[in-house]
Amino acid sequence: MKTRTGVACALIAGLAVLLSGTGVGFCQWPTKQLNIVVPYGAGGTTDRVIRALGPFLEKELGVPMVLVNRPGGGGLVGAKAHLVNDPADGSFIVYNIQPYLSGAVIKGAFTLDDFDYLGLNYYSPQGLWVNTKAGKYKTAQDLLKAIQAQPGKIKMSVVPNSWSRPSAALITERLGAAVKEIPYEDGGKQRMAVLKEEVDFTVTEIHGTLAAAAEDMTCLAVFAKKPVPEVPHAPLISDVMKAIGKDALPAISNTRFFHVKTEFRKQYPERFEMLNKALENAFKNPEFVDIMKKQQLDVAWMTPAETKTEIHESHAVAQQFADFWK
Repeated sequence: MKTRTGVACALIAGLAVLLSGTGVGFCQWPTKQLNIVVPYGAGGTTDRVIRALGPFLEKELGVPMVLVNRPGGGGLVGAKAHLVNDPADGSFIVYNIQPYLSGAVIKGAFTLDDFDYLGLNYYSPQGLWVNTKAGKYKTAQDLLKAIQAQPGKIKMSVVPNSWSRPSAALITERLGAAVKEIPYEDGGKQRMAVLKEEVDFTVTEIHGTLAAAAEDMTCLAVFAKKPVPEVPHAPLISDVMKAIGKDALPAISNTRFFHVKTEFRKQYPERFEMLNKALENAFKNPEFVDIMKKQQLDVAWMTPAETKTEIHESHAVAQQFADFWK
């Protein structure tokens, strides 16, 4: 049921924004706390972003923010648990990654229309990464030649529902030689496997990896349409493949965003708008932006409508690789 307090709070917040551009922090969120579900383990990029965001979002909403890690299945377990078990009153929301959401949809866990979306705020192309200190592969061509020379022997850490599975399959297809996939629960463990030399390489996002392991991991190539300034020496993977006489690989990237049950937005539209504005203000807070920049993480903001469009367009691309996630 919509409360009069909730409606009034949203109206006051909206009027304040129109008149002054200030945040909604003066108007307390109607649940005793805001639980943000991160469907991945602690220590990954998604987890770190929310931990840094906490103080700024608490100031906007006037209640504590609690981070809830629910790892498993490449984001599937946490998102499914939210859909099945959490109340649709705004006390729980999810901070997720695309294409992980699409991977879970392709597996039949739920549909995109089971959720409404808030503020896509992060974009990062994928990179081909190796252990810097190990020094086994100086260039992407070195790694690709090793895969061809030792089919099924070169190990790659992968995460279910991420771009790592499709990229492994595409590399195998282009080279005519398989890599040995070693599955891990989340991006943090995926990168740690490279650092511990449990695997030879991985494919994962650029900005999150730079934030977590810039001194210990080297990006040999980027899965992008144009060079990525943060890794200026890394060539485009499509150019590398062409140089060895193989078909190009596609540009692929991670995005991060918030999502809630569709029932929440339908039953409490004023809360949805209040939450969206609070998140936007927190993400645009200069102090938070500075913290992210120091971690080599670039954040942005999209409206709910823009975010939904982006997710659906990304899902259409992900469906082209559906067989790799099943």
